Amino acid sequence: MNHRCLFLDLREVTRMERLHRRVHQARRHPENPILKGENPWEKVASLYGTVIFDPREEIFRMWYLTGPYSDGFVQVRGRKALGNITLLGYATSRDGVHWEKPMLGQVDVDGSKENNLIDVGRTNCEGFALLYDEVDPDPQRRYKGFYWEHGGIDTFITWEDGRLLWGEGEGDGMWMSFSADGIHWTNCKENPVIPLGSDTTQSLVWDEKWEKYVVFGRMGAGGRRVGRAESEDAVHFGEPKLVFAPDEVDEEGTQFYGMPIDIYEGLYLGMVWDYREGVDGAIDTSLAVSRDGIDWERVVDRQTFLSLGEEGSWEDGMARITQNFIVVGDEIYLYYGGVQGPHTGKKFKSVERRTQPMLGLATIRRDGFVSVEAGAEEGVLLTKPMEMGGEELHVNADSRGELIVEVTDEEGVTLEGYTSHSLAEDRTDVVVGFDRPLGGLAGQTMRLRFRMREANLYSYWFI
Repeated sequence: MNHRCLFLDLREVTRMERLHRRVHQARRHPENPILKGENPWEKVASLYGTVIFDPREEIFRMWYLTGPYSDGFVQVRGRKALGNITLLGYATSRDGVHWEKPMLGQVDVDGSKENNLIDVGRTNCEGFALLYDEVDPDPQRRYKGFYWEHGGIDTFITWEDGRLLWGEGEGDGMWMSFSADGIHWTNCKENPVIPLGSDTTQSLVWDEKWEKYVVFGRMGAGGRRVGRAESEDAVHFGEPKLVFAPDEVDEEGTQFYGMPIDIYEGLYLGMVWDYREGVDGAIDTSLAVSRDGIDWERVVDRQTFLSLGEEGSWEDGMARITQNFIVVGDEIYLYYGGVQGPHTGKKFKSVERRTQPMLGLATIRRDGFVSVEAGAEEGVLLTKPMEMGGEELHVNADSRGELIVEVTDEEGVTLEGYTSHSLAEDRTDVVVGFDRPLGGLAGQTMRLRFRMREANLYSYWFI
């Protein structure tokens, strides 16, 4: 088993008795908001972007959307631009909480390059998905950026409420850019790599199983739904296909404003931005999971994973987790964008916001998205058959009562010497001890049976 087995779905489970799956909501960091717009060129901070941890420099690095957000026009790169132009900001942090914005000297805004903006794309860089790509042999392509570039050259239209918006221009569509350091970028000569738009956050991942780059966004999805395309070289992409949309269980009018995606322990894990346009106009985050990025399953009855902030707070209208889930010790860091007030739409024609959009940090236990939980009565979980591999079985569990693991044959009969002692501790990594060594079963097809009482099991794996 190359990855930890989680319980986001039940594909590895044969039987589950007197147990239930529980979604564990992400916890907000006490120092939120961790980043906000505070300069003339960045009055908002939107995580239509990406956060990574750079192990070489031992720093967190953030690429986020921002802009002057002024009425009328501004000068950007020496050209007239709308005040709502979207630009790419950059920040770094040693601890993932306290951030610095280095002056990069790249983008001219109203006659000054004294800012932390990255020069990428052409006009409007929307939804910047970044992949640090260790498998590409070309160091100049180590960082890959996928985003919606639109707006043409000084092309504007008047919206029905009188606002000026960017019009369509030649070369609009999904663009790729490449970089050796994540700061200095070169635009792909074949842009647009997908001649369609995607007015949301985007995702870009490397699927090591199929050895392909996979992108997600609204392109080819037909509205606020999720499309997918793949490529062998991150330049030539197939036609995007719709892969995720509201179904008959969702309330009429439900929309998916976006779904940032990462591959976590071999699973495609999506952060679903549920938009209730006709109800409260709010957007929060739930979970979806897929084994291949094409067929998706909503996790545990579509429960909310990151709820809205308290009423009146900077995030009481939208709470949207972005791409990349960063393991930090025994926790996962999840960065998100918060917005005060609902989205404008059918329910709310206009909204007056007391604060501008800002960024927050939420954390969960490692592997802690979903657990299998037992109460006072013993519950039992039996896995599907698996080929035994490794010398040790590890579990991530909070066993306040007890947790016993048995190795069985394919028929579910417990093997002699392979019933563990009871585990009664709360740890993200516990080695399960047996009287006989697991290595003696290498290559054989077996099952695992977990017997639990007053416990939560988050994952298991072999080493």
